[in-house]
Amino acid sequence: MKEIVLATAFALAAGAASAVELGVTATRDYSGDNRNFGGVTLGQKFGAAGVTAGFERSTVGGNDQNRWSVVGSYDVAKLGPVVVAPRLGVAYLDNQNSENGYAMTVGLGATVPVTKQVSVGLAVDRQYGQDRVNQFDGNRVTAAVKYSF
Repeated sequence: MKEIVLATAFALAAGAASAVELGVTATRDYSGDNRNFGGVTLGQKFGAAGVTAGFERSTVGGNDQNRWSVVGSYDVAKLGPVVVAPRLGVAYLDNQNSENGYAMTVGLGATVPVTKQVSVGLAVDRQYGQDRVNQFDGNRVTAAVKYSF
């Protein structure tokens, strides 16, 4: 019985999902060090809602950083081909020379389809970290290219 329930849940989730997106990102972080990040994302859309997992890396200065994140979004407006969505997420900051910790992000993103499967996006987020990583608090601007399957 448990297997039937799980199989039904997976089938419903797959049917509700409209697209899996694989992306490449470039981010400018306007915290104390004003660093550039490069990264990859994997996302899933469920109608107007979306969830994206990401990995970014910065190697500027003496404190390299790996940034792992999960961001949720919800499409609220469509202006011509542009889809606008508020974003809320959490990130784990893995620092080379300072303490590691968690941060919350809140922001707004816009996506424009280029073809049926390729889109470009721009997001502006504000990051708020734990006390041990609050030196990385600040605004983040991310440009992305995504391919939908």
